[in-house]
Amino acid sequence: MGTFEFENSYKNEIDNKIMDENCIVALKIYDSCKVQDCCRTDVLGPARAAENTTLGDEEIIKGEIIDPPSNAATVSIDKLRTKKIMIVGKEPSPFKKGYWDISIRYVFVYTLTFRESNGSIIGTVKANSIYNKKVCLFGSEGTDIVIASDLLTQSLGNVLEADPFVIVEGKAVSLEAKLHFAKVKKCGCGNESSPEDYPPEANAVLVTIGLFTVIKVCRLVDMQVESRGMCEPKNCECTGVTPCEFFDGIEFPMDVFAPPVK
Repeated sequence: MGTFEFENSYKNEIDNKIMDENCIVALKIYDSCKVQDCCRTDVLGPARAAENTTLGDEEIIKGEIIDPPSNAATVSIDKLRTKKIMIVGKEPSPFKKGYWDISIRYVFVYTLTFRESNGSIIGTVKANSIYNKKVCLFGSEGTDIVIASDLLTQSLGNVLEADPFVIVEGKAVSLEAKLHFAKVKKCGCGNESSPEDYPPEANAVLVTIGLFTVIKVCRLVDMQVESRGMCEPKNCECTGVTPCEFFDGIEFPMDVFAPPVK
């Protein structure tokens, strides 16, 4: 056998061996979904101040509802971004075996720009809004083992494999900002004026935000893989099962009401 034939034969043997025995540790996606939510004002509530600031002569405290300037005619939303995504809850579904109820909180920050009727800018305020979401995804059932590794900078010690890992990706899009007007009761100071006698005043800012989200439930596994390109998650459909939904899905127990006869 020539040297070239020997090298090719040896290379093929090594390649076959690698293909047969190659194993990796990976975060296997057990379930995933994608969803686009239109976060309306009735869900987000009025915009709140993201920091202590002033608008004209008014001082605005962080966390307070933003009170628009009295001469504001319009408001716009700019520089929107998702500041933080928090996984606030992850519990096994009591109604679907192997599924997990996942609660997620999104914190959006943005800038509100107030303008007069002629378009002149009155001022800007950095604001935020919070959106809560719940989904139900399959994460299988694990065991109470502990994982430890020095591979990463932050240790994975004391991580229970009983719970799956959750990965959430989000992209926010600004859709609308508008002033909220309401009648304000004022002191008549001796006369008989009622709240209806005064024109409505802007007392808050309502925003609408579009949110694209991909949610994945993963577990650490040893596996052999062959890449076939990028994977696309399905649409989010299961948002958790309520006790009544679970009950409605149970077959009616007629045998309870009709005891068997001999």
